[in-house]
This record gives sequence, C-alpha cells and structure tokens, in this order.
Amino acid sequence: MQPIVLVGLGSAIGGNLRYWLGRWVEAQQWPGGLPWGTIWVNLTGSLLLGFLAVWLLERLGPEWRGWYLFLGTGLCGGYTTFSTFEWETLQLIRQGSWPLAVLNVVVSVLAGLLALGCGVLLAVWLLPRR
Repeated sequence: MQPIVLVGLGSAIGGNLRYWLGRWVEAQQWPGGLPWGTIWVNLTGSLLLGFLAVWLLERLGPEWRGWYLFLGTGLCGGYTTFSTFEWETLQLIRQGSWPLAVLNVVVSVLAGLLALGCGVLLAVWLLPRR
C-alpha cells in the first residue's frame, strides 16, 4: 500500500480518537484549570509512539515500515496535537493565568518526554531482539 494511504488512514483514525478521548477526559472533574484532554492525549500518544518505534523499527525491522507509517506517523500523528497544546497555553496567557500556562508547558513537555521514554523502556523490556 502507498505511504500516503497508510499515513492518511492512520491520521483519520488517530484524529477521531483524539477528539473522542479528549472530550471524555474534559468531561471528568479535574483540578486546576489545565487543558487535561490535550495533556492526556499527548501523554498516551507519546507512550504509544515510544513503544511502536522500538517494536516496529528496531525489533521487527525495515519490512515493517508500512505498519510504522500507519500506526506511528499516521495514528500517533493524528492522535497527538502540538498545535492545540500551543493554542491552549496561549489562551491561558491571554486570560492572565501565567502560572497555569507555565504549568501546562512544564507538565506537557516533561511528562511527554517521560511517557515517550516509558514506552521505549516498555518495548525494550517486553520485546526480544530478533
């Protein structure tokens, strides 16, 4: 299958997952006024991407690149959202909520890196080398 089709299909699925999970998370009672839907989507997407990158690119090899295009580039790319994170941070700044804006950046970036690292470690731990 052509890469454009793999990435496009994955993105369509990921974007819908982001919308529905983000709505569900935002409907819960979370403290502090942070954009928790975007935070959770980006953290779970980072965890998944770390796992998929090790599994499909390192453990299984180049013949699995199509699956990585579909799941990693497409699904995770459509699921996670950097632009929404930036927009929500800017909205906090515009509302005068500088402490929340800074907290959103710190939580999103540091926790995102931690989630990505956990996904990598999980894959390294669970999946044997070929």
